[in-house]
Amino acid sequence: MKRTAFGKIMLILLPLLPPLAVEAQNYKFPLNKEMSMSANFGEIRGGHFHSGIDLRVGGAPGAEVYAAESGYVARIFVSPTGYGKALYIEHPDGRTSVYAHLDRFAGKIAEYVENYQYSRQRFTVNDYPASKLLSVKKGDVIGFAGNSGSSGGAHLHFEIRETARHAPINPVTTGYFKPKDNIPPTIHKLALFTLDTINDITRPRLLKSLELVKRGQYYEPVAGETVEVCNPVFFAIEADDRQPENTSKHGINVMKAYLNGGRFFGYRIDGFDFSVTKFVNSLIAYDELISSKTVYIKTYVEEGNKLPLYEGVKNNGILSLPDTSPHEALIEVFDDSGNKSSLRFKIRRSASVAVKHQTANSAQFITMLADDDFEYANEEFSFTLEPNSLYSDALFKIETGRRQDAYSNAISVGYKTVPLHKSAKLRIKPLSLPSRLRNHAFVGGLDDKEKKTVYHGGQFDADGFLATSVSTFGTYFISVDTIAPKISVASKSDNYSNRDKLAVSLSDDLSGISSYNCYIDGKWALFEYDPKTQSGFCPLSAKRLGAKGKRRKMKLVVSDKCKNTATFNYSFVY
Repeated sequence: MKRTAFGKIMLILLPLLPPLAVEAQNYKFPLNKEMSMSANFGEIRGGHFHSGIDLRVGGAPGAEVYAAESGYVARIFVSPTGYGKALYIEHPDGRTSVYAHLDRFAGKIAEYVENYQYSRQRFTVNDYPASKLLSVKKGDVIGFAGNSGSSGGAHLHFEIRETARHAPINPVTTGYFKPKDNIPPTIHKLALFTLDTINDITRPRLLKSLELVKRGQYYEPVAGETVEVCNPVFFAIEADDRQPENTSKHGINVMKAYLNGGRFFGYRIDGFDFSVTKFVNSLIAYDELISSKTVYIKTYVEEGNKLPLYEGVKNNGILSLPDTSPHEALIEVFDDSGNKSSLRFKIRRSASVAVKHQTANSAQFITMLADDDFEYANEEFSFTLEPNSLYSDALFKIETGRRQDAYSNAISVGYKTVPLHKSAKLRIKPLSLPSRLRNHAFVGGLDDKEKKTVYHGGQFDADGFLATSVSTFGTYFISVDTIAPKISVASKSDNYSNRDKLAVSLSDDLSGISSYNCYIDGKWALFEYDPKTQSGFCPLSAKRLGAKGKRRKMKLVVSDKCKNTATFNYSFVY
């Protein structure tokens, strides 16, 4: 052991309406629909900020998507996950507009993409066409909204970025589009924390979580009591926003905190760089997210939090009350349209509430310094962190156990309530892994309910350890996947002459699908796979297959991430 210190889908028919948006920057709204957002810019997501706005399209794919401004297609992205089918259009004003989760592309762009896929015999695309090869004019139809990639329903994910830095900006607060919105945010809960110490390592501890009620202009604790706290203390709130006739919960844009009229904390998100998006794990009370699934934005700014979205922060957003008198606290939150809500409450220092100072066995709990390297290693396991992988110094613990389905010890490392900013390198030595299973081995972990095995990849290194990277503390072990993907066709008829696609069910029970190739009459054919629906399809067209009415043979070869392969043969008429 050592520590090294270095440094549901519904079809809704709507009349075509002009967008109710003020186009202050002269950009065209990308849909011929009333502006309605299902998600706003900067919403807090799992480990990142939402980098655009999600626009409703009526509950089903197919709405025309328009170029917001003239320019040229600078990037085309196609994947079963992430943004799915996406376009990036560069404009002369130094901005790039992004259109993601498209159902399909339009016109010359669609032709370009299809030719690209067939020439390279793969579905995925990450292409940067030559400048002005695919030029577009403002208002051109460039695609159709859909549900491709890691999308939870048909919509258009739209972004505006600064081209030079590829940095997304808020299309609402920067004046590109203005939704009709006169509803202020809702503040649901107030949480108060202190900072305990264990072996001189500070750890946040929740003192109280209070439900709130709105009285007049202000949110207040339901009982209206003065909250007793200790020094130090910091605040956190659970808040969200929504728009008229819209049940979707959105994130807030601005938060400010005051004590006795003096401001000590501020946060605003009008744009960000992708390199800092993971700091969202330190903006929130991460331990409460893990333990209660509640998203609190906290005033405490940890030393290792380099998020450049804070304003007017004093003493890292931590308070120390000078006496036992009541003190007035105020928190203000604003939405993208400038609507404001305020929370007021009183706090006072009390001897009945105190910081806890604890000492833990240093042989079982090891100190990890936020700005240092860290390595723990023994004969069967190693865990390594790069510098600045943590937001604050933390304690490391390790526990070893056995699992009947594992081919190594199950190693529990660290505390799940401590977030990692950078992935950790993990190496586990197998204890009883037959050589015939070596190519099917992977590092497994446990899901949030600690019941189901989750795939974390891995490759054997020169020392015989299975090595991978993991993004959270937790329990890890070596497991195997020896079951090939399952493939089937649901259609009872094999005549596809009047259809434009041949659909199949496609699933894998553990490691997940890694590759797939389709062949019709011996020639490679495009195949689209959707992991979230465990399905896929092969587009059918006379352009690719020739005259209709012929009996054809399809072969679909699918492999999972643990080198299990299934081959599916099917005869049909087209």
